[in-house]
Amino acid sequence: MTRALKIIPAALVLLLTVDLAAQNAQAPAPTILSRPAVSAPVSLKVSLVFSRYQGDKKISSVPHTLWVTANDSGNRGTSLRMGTQIPVTSTVFGKDGERPQSSYNYRDVGTNIDCSATSAPEGAYRLSITITDSSVYYPDQSDAAVRSTTAATGAPAFRNFNSSFVLLLRDGQTAQSTSATDPVSGQVIKLDATVNVQK
Repeated sequence: MTRALKIIPAALVLLLTVDLAAQNAQAPAPTILSRPAVSAPVSLKVSLVFSRYQGDKKISSVPHTLWVTANDSGNRGTSLRMGTQIPVTSTVFGKDGERPQSSYNYRDVGTNIDCSATSAPEGAYRLSITITDSSVYYPDQSDAAVRSTTAATGAPAFRNFNSSFVLLLRDGQTAQSTSATDPVSGQVIKLDATVNVQK
């Protein structure tokens, strides 16, 4: 009788082991989630040319070159800030017989550019660019339309250009992202972008 009692626990352990093995065999295999492929960083030279045309005549052409790292893990991109502060006269008139007092307020003019890049299918690069350009024109340096609006005071005229866009470019490819007409002067503003992979 004692020997039979000793055999029963051993049989129970064996039955439990077989049952557990059967359950494991029927359970579905765990799903392994694959991580998306991460593109390696690529050094790019991005060239931007900001041009103005009066009809077919090119008035100005201002180039900018930026070094951008595509697929940057920090997603910082590249920023350019360049310009100057222009003094603008502000005159305060007092009472009769008092001499007018002049003061100066400073206004920022120049170019601000932000650019980031990521790899795209088929060897292309996705460029995300924001550009802000401001400039000043005095009556004796501007076109007739601006002279007519500022001749009375001699004050400068300020112009602003803002554009945000995304381009898909391959190595060595150039594209014209923007072509806009200034409503005051009739000048046509064009912005061309070129990307070159640095090896």
